[in-house]
Amino acid sequence: MFKAARLARIKEIILDRGQVDVNTLSVMLNVSDVTIRSDLEQLEQEKYIYRTYGGAVLNEDHLHQREVQENIIGANLEYDRDKEYVGQVAAELVDDGEWIFIGQGVTCYYVAKALLKKNNVNVVTNNLYAAGVLSQNRQSNVMMTGGSLAHGSMSLVGDMSLKFLDEIFISKAVIGVSGIDMDRGFTVSDATETNMFGQLKKISRELVVVADHTKFGQSSLMRIGALAGTVERVVTNDNIPEEYKSFFFEHGVKIYTSYKIKTSSIRREDA
Repeated sequence: MFKAARLARIKEIILDRGQVDVNTLSVMLNVSDVTIRSDLEQLEQEKYIYRTYGGAVLNEDHLHQREVQENIIGANLEYDRDKEYVGQVAAELVDDGEWIFIGQGVTCYYVAKALLKKNNVNVVTNNLYAAGVLSQNRQSNVMMTGGSLAHGSMSLVGDMSLKFLDEIFISKAVIGVSGIDMDRGFTVSDATETNMFGQLKKISRELVVVADHTKFGQSSLMRIGALAGTVERVVTNDNIPEEYKSFFFEHGVKIYTSYKIKTSSIRREDA
């Protein structure tokens, strides 16, 4: 694990726990106590923590971030390992310094969470969960679209969101869907999502769908496009039906799956 990724992980751990000791971090991150102490010294210089005897505590200036995590992010989202793996793979596709859009939904939240390990992140989002978790990284640039709050998804939607997007250009748009079906294509649950998708297609170089294996063979209320020619990339789990992998390959859609993600490698299913 590179130092930048390790520091981001230490921040995440301390933000979650409030305090931690050197030995625990050493075991969790599989590095020496000396390395951890050096990392904690740097985080203290950044005023993120206070070092204590044998460990560190969160700087009180960052307690508001912990409150966001507990009261907004963590309270309404149950942990989902499959979605987390998809988020980690998608984050690997984001280049340092490029501007991306992160859409609504839990899987998109996990993309944002995985981006904490990157140093130079520029994100436009309508996802309050994503904005909340990205606030933990002071090196990230985050812009919210504005709009009306959709309470079910904790996202901002409507004409104001679309108008905001009409004024910008982005490299990649990362979006979730409700269903991926051979006959019905990519589908979502309501018109606000279809309107958002249409706008994103105009302003982004690439559209990236993030969806775990449970979305395949399913369909929802509204279609945003066929499986061929609608998006450039699909990020998902290993255990999706082979027919979908073959279809995407044959139609030039790049598909990435979580493969040995714990060892930080991903597999592109294009051969």
